[in-house]
Amino acid sequence: MRTRRHTVPRRRLAAAAGFLLLLSGGTAGAAESPSPGASPDAAAAGVTVEPTVSCRLPAGQGDTAGPQRITVELSPATVAPGGTVHVEVDLGPTPATSPLELEDAPFTAGIEFALSGGAGGTVTVFGKPTPVDVPLAPARIQVPSYEGEFMMPLDARRPVRLTPTRTLTVTRVLDRDFETPCAVRSGAEAVGTVDVSGEPGPAATLTVADGAVEPGAVVELSGTRWTPGAEPRAVLCGEDGAGCSPAKFARTALEVSEGGRLSGSVTLAEADAVPSGDHRLRVFDGAREAGARLAVEGGGAAPDDLDPSTSPDGPSRPADSFPSGPSDGSTAGPSASPSLLPGVGGTSESGSGSGLGSDMGQQHLATYITPGPLAMTQSGDAVDFGTFELGQQSTATAALNTVTVSDGRGRNIGWSLTATLTDLTSGSGRIPASAVSWVPSCVAETGSVGRPTAGAPGPLGPQASSLCTMRHHARTPLTGGKFRADASLSLTFPGYVPPGEYKATLQLTLL
Repeated sequence: MRTRRHTVPRRRLAAAAGFLLLLSGGTAGAAESPSPGASPDAAAAGVTVEPTVSCRLPAGQGDTAGPQRITVELSPATVAPGGTVHVEVDLGPTPATSPLELEDAPFTAGIEFALSGGAGGTVTVFGKPTPVDVPLAPARIQVPSYEGEFMMPLDARRPVRLTPTRTLTVTRVLDRDFETPCAVRSGAEAVGTVDVSGEPGPAATLTVADGAVEPGAVVELSGTRWTPGAEPRAVLCGEDGAGCSPAKFARTALEVSEGGRLSGSVTLAEADAVPSGDHRLRVFDGAREAGARLAVEGGGAAPDDLDPSTSPDGPSRPADSFPSGPSDGSTAGPSASPSLLPGVGGTSESGSGSGLGSDMGQQHLATYITPGPLAMTQSGDAVDFGTFELGQQSTATAALNTVTVSDGRGRNIGWSLTATLTDLTSGSGRIPASAVSWVPSCVAETGSVGRPTAGAPGPLGPQASSLCTMRHHARTPLTGGKFRADASLSLTFPGYVPPGEYKATLQLTLL
């Protein structure tokens, strides 16, 4: 039997947002509002439309757009100000596909609505985390149906229309959360109307300590008039209360006492997930919600805006509609972005001479360094385990072609290099991928910043196995340079197999 080679196709993915492309979905949809003559229950019957959406893919791969079939159902038809509205969302296949097949990947989907008519601002509804199987491209990713609630703003009056403007999907892969935001670009019409009548109850309060915090910080929260015994959820939003995400928090530990007192803390995620600037921290317990300002220093750069264009009923980024606790201060304006170098150009100036009586001159030198890509190269694309006789040998060894990762992004967000392996097949036989095991190793080349971590030894297969990982380093401002990844390979034959030439494909993915 001759086991000749397995090919290793080249693949390049920059690591801006990472794995969330593989799991992206969750796109906002739009629907027609009930006709003027429709009954109040028409809004709760569910409306299905197929708008065009634009999704920002992770890993520096740009945007993708396409149709999205979506159904939204609202209930009840009438609530009081501050009342709870239940939302059921059914999403069809997304425009995104995945270069990896994943099983049971933890997945959270959310949808943002702009309110118009009897209320303004935005509300966001997230479902509970659920495992999702991600198919291999070209199959499209199916986002599971989900449901959640939001609180009608306390100042809402009369009928309130809800128009989907944006969604966010959060997927956890290799102990990291990855986000894919999507925005409705056309067909943005109201999915339904909820009538608001009655008197509002007392507002819940939310208190956050004053002062700016850094990524990774633990933020203590407190409040009153929350739902006794509830399980609060927290999200971090933009300054205006839109663009919310639970992935901005690494940990949430909140509870409400039997007396309605909120207590606990939230832990911010690392700098690559939390941009610097003013944010809106929003808490919802299933019936009550409130928001408070939270300033972050030392975070990453704010992402480019992905909001839809202006809606017929108001601006594309409405003001925050959450009730504010007594601790809320005035919202500061956006902070200025520091330039890479001081504002010096190619000018020169002369000064008065002294000492020996000669003139002195000054020339100011400046340069601008632009970030580079996250990319990889490999020293070859074939691995040969050799030729031997059946029954005379049960194992064979080889070496993976060296993979060199180049990281020129100038950021401290890390990356991961993983691999999947197909079964080895011939015309009449098959050897399972798990018969191939590896022992990874990886090192940083001279002048590089950061220490990579090799993946664990073990068998390969259709599930992603780590070859090399660069984690976020708290003590360095950035990681980057060149890093070499290698692995020794071992093939163990599972008993008798038909003679022949066996081939498999090892796929490497850099994120």
